[in-house]
Amino acid sequence: MPFVNYYDVLQVKSDAETAVIAAAAKALIDTGDYPAKKIKTALDTLTDDAKRDAHDKELRAQLENKIGNYKIIEKIAEGGFGAAYKAKHLLIDELVCIKHSLNVSKRDTDLIIKEAKSIWDLRHYALPVMRDLVILPDGSCALIMSYIEGPTLMQVVEAHAAKKKDLDPENACWIMSRVLDGLRYCHLNGVVHGDVKPQNVIVQPDKHAAVLVDFGLASVKPTRGARPDGYTPLFAAPESQSDKPPLPETDLFCLGLTMIYALGGDPRTRRIPMDIPKPIRTFLDQLIQEDVYDRPNWEKTNLLQNLNEARQEAFGRMHTGNKKLDA
Repeated sequence: MPFVNYYDVLQVKSDAETAVIAAAAKALIDTGDYPAKKIKTALDTLTDDAKRDAHDKELRAQLENKIGNYKIIEKIAEGGFGAAYKAKHLLIDELVCIKHSLNVSKRDTDLIIKEAKSIWDLRHYALPVMRDLVILPDGSCALIMSYIEGPTLMQVVEAHAAKKKDLDPENACWIMSRVLDGLRYCHLNGVVHGDVKPQNVIVQPDKHAAVLVDFGLASVKPTRGARPDGYTPLFAAPESQSDKPPLPETDLFCLGLTMIYALGGDPRTRRIPMDIPKPIRTFLDQLIQEDVYDRPNWEKTNLLQNLNEARQEAFGRMHTGNKKLDA
């Protein structure tokens, strides 16, 4: 039998509450304009948790690996909130990344809309480009962004560790410089990323580039009453764990822990390996101060210049040229 979308039958949204579904079914039956048997089947399906779950899974399958004008190529990540896919535009044959919410609820919809708004107008080499936001037939949301090729910083570090090597400190510094510049741009535009960590930094060695991705926990011009939507405990700032408003300095703290991890240190204890050149350790120490007011900020400090000066002192140059990243 062909699949029937019972939400369409009852003319309700896919996240409708049971009471709304029951009221819709009664109203349709009362009009006498619709087949009562079909309406009752729809009502029975959508008011039974197990049957509704099976119906929703089949509804998603009807998408046939397509989301809007995009054809899914492969899944590249999955978490509690949703899945990320590598996809291609059906008309212009260009790659994109699609973040698709797994759950159909007002909260999930609001979160993905919030993420879309946070990066909608941002244009920077170290950030993804927002393409579109679509609502699918099953009521779920999909965020369409530019596809960033390359391993995450965590994967780069793990690849080095598998060969019993550490990431070269000079390479770690150019990666940090790219991410830091992206954060500067975000902060100047009122956006706090909220979840800077090795998994959210994509490294492109051939382009000598690094891109900060996943703005799912971002805040746009947060106020005193703002609270973090979440955080990754290992790389979170103290104020996030205390449920205090996210600040640009929050991202700087997270970047500091991220780079400690990249350099073979321990983000839990904030221990920076002693074999890392002192100017770099000093720079990182400034970022990971416990008190947010003891950390540098963009109004008083040119952090990119400070990092370049630390690189000059540590390595005898500010730029690495074509230095290889291979493990």
